[in-house]
Amino acid sequence: MKSKKNNLLIVAAHPDDEIIGCGGTILKLKKNYNIEAIFMTDGISSRYKKNTPRKKIKNRREECLRVFKYLKIKKPTFCNFPDNQMDKVPLIEIVKVLEKKINKFKPNTIMTHFENCLNIDHRLTYQAVITAARPLKNSSVKKILSFEVPSSTDWALFSKKNFQPNYFVDISIYIKKKIHALKLYKSELKKYPHSRSIKNIKSLAQIRGTSCGVNYAEGFVMSRYIEK
Repeated sequence: MKSKKNNLLIVAAHPDDEIIGCGGTILKLKKNYNIEAIFMTDGISSRYKKNTPRKKIKNRREECLRVFKYLKIKKPTFCNFPDNQMDKVPLIEIVKVLEKKINKFKPNTIMTHFENCLNIDHRLTYQAVITAARPLKNSSVKKILSFEVPSSTDWALFSKKNFQPNYFVDISIYIKKKIHALKLYKSELKKYPHSRSIKNIKSLAQIRGTSCGVNYAEGFVMSRYIEK
């Protein structure tokens, strides 16, 4: 029998963005949603001047797969766009990849990056999502939410449009599991006071929680919502 659950697609530039931005929400919604994720780049190649050691790419991917095994959701799709250089690729190529994924999976909701992040891959991922999920007559996509990624969203001082969440998800009972999932990305964790440290990410969840009257929350900017 075909599942009657709604479909949620996570579109992230790099493995670990999904847990930082909406890990608690994934944990909360997985009982009522079919959840899939797609990553645009390997998240590590740009750190090397020449060829990236295969071992580094493999390690990042294996960390990601351990996270998804812990979450108990389907293995993600990995794309091969150039890390931190997605601006070298025509936007239409990125859009076509996402259109194919959307047409096959038919998500009701998409969660992706904020449009004004500092990281170029984050910004282009958002642009590609908005284009691929444009509101055509037969589109399955009814809701698009943008999440925040500390060390990118909060460092984007060039923009007058900062991240101001208008949609909150109470993750109070999932915060410990979110932190555990983050720790599985061992190679990506930073020490406090880096904004992408465990301590800061947990503190941010508290701040978002106090914004909506709960202990811990994840905040989103609603980019589009179509009521049917």
